[in-house]
Amino acid sequence: SCPKPFADAFHEVQECLALWFNGNGISLPQSSHWNTHQWLHFLHQLPTNLTIQQLRLLDSIAQFTTSGNAEILCTWLVLAVRYDYKEAYPRLKDFLINTGRRKFLLPIYQELMKTPEGEKMAREIYK
Repeated sequence: SCPKPFADAFHEVQECLALWFNGNGISLPQSSHWNTHQWLHFLHQLPTNLTIQQLRLLDSIAQFTTSGNAEILCTWLVLAVRYDYKEAYPRLKDFLINTGRRKFLLPIYQELMKTPEGEKMAREIYK
């Protein structure tokens, strides 16, 4: 008998993702007013088989790599490492060197350590 919560804010994010998942491209005109939680929801719901072209498109639309929001940037950089989106690597290095919060550093370093190339990069940056 408990009511099920419904968040309008996440509904429009889901609509945007559904359009993309159904092959209708991606358009984020309504995203200009999205808050951090909506962007994080968007990033967390992305498919697990992204291509570099899709990452470039997303980055060109939402400017994730240049985001000044550490929550969004951290989530995006984890995806950049996962899919080897090298365009984000200079920002990744800068973020890891200049950020002190463990909650942001740990997920990125954990993702880097999953591959030999990533592990090498992580060790060089950490030094």
